[in-house]
Amino acid sequence: MRNLCIHGHFYQPPRENPWTDRVPEQPSAAPFHDWNERIAAECYRPNADNYSRMSFNFGPTLLHWFEQEQPGLLRTVVEADREARSGFGGHGSAMAQAWGHAILPLCTDRDRRTQVLWGLREFAHRFGRQAEGFWLPETAVDIATLETLSLHGVSFTVLSPHQAEAVRPHDGAWVDVRDGSIDPRKPYWADLPSGRRIALFFYDGALSAEIAFGGLAQDGTALAERLKAAFTGAEGPQLVHVATDGETYGHHHAGGDRALALALTLLARDGEVRPTCYGEYLERHPPKDEVRILERSSWSCDHELGRWTRHCGCASDDGTRQDWRDPLRAAIEGLRDSIAGAWEARVSNQLHDPWAARDDWIVLLFDPSRARYDRFLERHAVTRLAPAERREMAQLFELQQRLIQTETSCAWFFEDLARIETVQVLQYAARAIELGEHLLGLDLSEPFLTTLAQARSNDAEQGNGRDVWRRAISSR
Repeated sequence: MRNLCIHGHFYQPPRENPWTDRVPEQPSAAPFHDWNERIAAECYRPNADNYSRMSFNFGPTLLHWFEQEQPGLLRTVVEADREARSGFGGHGSAMAQAWGHAILPLCTDRDRRTQVLWGLREFAHRFGRQAEGFWLPETAVDIATLETLSLHGVSFTVLSPHQAEAVRPHDGAWVDVRDGSIDPRKPYWADLPSGRRIALFFYDGALSAEIAFGGLAQDGTALAERLKAAFTGAEGPQLVHVATDGETYGHHHAGGDRALALALTLLARDGEVRPTCYGEYLERHPPKDEVRILERSSWSCDHELGRWTRHCGCASDDGTRQDWRDPLRAAIEGLRDSIAGAWEARVSNQLHDPWAARDDWIVLLFDPSRARYDRFLERHAVTRLAPAERREMAQLFELQQRLIQTETSCAWFFEDLARIETVQVLQYAARAIELGEHLLGLDLSEPFLTTLAQARSNDAEQGNGRDVWRRAISSR
């Protein structure tokens, strides 16, 4: 009756140059070529034997990099999920994730749907099965996001205990838990306005923090003992579960992979604790209680998603200010909105349903072959396209891909506008502007840069957003 699940969120910001689709050299990752390569060596490969014994999600864009640069590592991850199914009652250890790591409550309804569908389609392509669970970037959530997940067949997601507003036992009244006091040892139903429902797991926040920041990731024996101590003496089934960045195990903490492996081994030998994954536990012990979530909340910001919209205090421990987040958000959203109507009008006479076609475009991202493109056009094109029209249509969909990538959350997460994560998003925006001006005849550069110039780096030498943009484009 004592069940244990350790979840790792394995993700890196996308790093490919949008004009070449190759990752450029990143000197800050030395002695490795780039940060993906470095973290693969420090974390992703060393955890090869752990994946099948835990719960995990990998960012879809990171798995694409695996496929291109380290295909053996991709095979390891996929095989781990297959192996887990034999030990966890047919349930795999992998969860899906939103494709571009956008903060889904900040997306338009249309973009949220595409992010979820692309994540689910990519997962099915990689793992050969439909995803049961879905990891929300930064666990950012609102009711509209849960509705989108439920609509597309997702059974559960995982949230922070501080994202629960109230719980109601199946035979009781609502109880306020906004202080983080929700019992994390069981799942809950979130009943949605549509009449659908989705299961929510709230990880053990204190224990997860001890692993990520308190040293437990460096001592496998202590980790195993601490996990066991989290169970109570209460009768009935219990699930002790934690969630951290997967990079905790080896990159953030050297040797963390070995500590995790030892803890998993010790716990597997312990007859009192049974390792599991969320899908298996949900099947065996479906929720009895109901929960209401805190709208527009996440695991990494206590200010209603302020970390991705304004200076909220997050990432300012060093005295810096993040007022640049607001104009960056306004510039990106303004670019998206300026293109949407013109793009739809441009392709409407060639495609049956332009936005349904965009949702389906993901198949070309993991298989860009001519045969796949032919089948795509057979499904979506009104008439047969001439060769020049085919090439232009591919560019029109690349434009949409780059717009989706401009919403990558990492651009707003850290302390300064001039970091490589924000520069990456500015390069996506530059490519989208280039395509939008060429294909749609729009004037996009100056409105975008006028707004972006209102953002200022904390480093006076870096200047404002226009200055950072100019360097980002010149480095392409």
